[in-house]
Amino acid sequence: MKNILARGGIEFLAVFLGIALSLWVDEYQKSKEAKKLNDQILSRLYDNLKADSIDAEWNYRAHKVAYESGNLIFKWCEEGQPQNDSINLYLSRLAIATIFVNNEEEYNALKSSGRMELLENENIVSTLHDYYTEIRYVKKVENTVINIVENQFVPFMSNYATFYGKSKTANVYGNDFPLFKVSKYPPADELSFYATYCSTYAKYSVDVYRRLIERVIKLRKVIREELST
Repeated sequence: MKNILARGGIEFLAVFLGIALSLWVDEYQKSKEAKKLNDQILSRLYDNLKADSIDAEWNYRAHKVAYESGNLIFKWCEEGQPQNDSINLYLSRLAIATIFVNNEEEYNALKSSGRMELLENENIVSTLHDYYTEIRYVKKVENTVINIVENQFVPFMSNYATFYGKSKTANVYGNDFPLFKVSKYPPADELSFYATYCSTYAKYSVDVYRRLIERVIKLRKVIREELST
């Protein structure tokens, strides 16, 4: 009787251990697949963020050039608008407006598909949300700058310029922005206003892009750390 009970106990234990092992293997496989998918998602995000970083740096420097040009134009107006061979370039740089071209496809797919839950690192999730919230704000600021340039400053300058287009000889910034060719100097008081108006928003854009660059650096760092574990 004892042998039967012992044998039955051993068989039960063997069945129990077999089931437990099977469940463990199943969970291990699921965990491994989840980790693989997690890393694939993060790798694609990391690549997208690299492109974002390059574009943000470029736009940051462009607005910095616009801000510096606004200060130079204001000072030039205060000095009585003396002859200056670079004034066409400074006026053109004041009209710099950028568009941040970022890829949100992977992030939007994560949200819409519910796969955001696959990201196990809460720090990454919260940093992602903060970053893309900041991007929406950056684009609002950009739209404001574009509106000022296209609907106010360029129409104003059209009264004092005979040309506004690409130039092979003058590098406004990265050879990507048009050049004014001034036929006569704009009135100092009106130009001073636009110089301060445009440079104020250029400085605002510089600050906004600086924050965005800091966020993308932080986000890429936490993703890189996660992928290395």
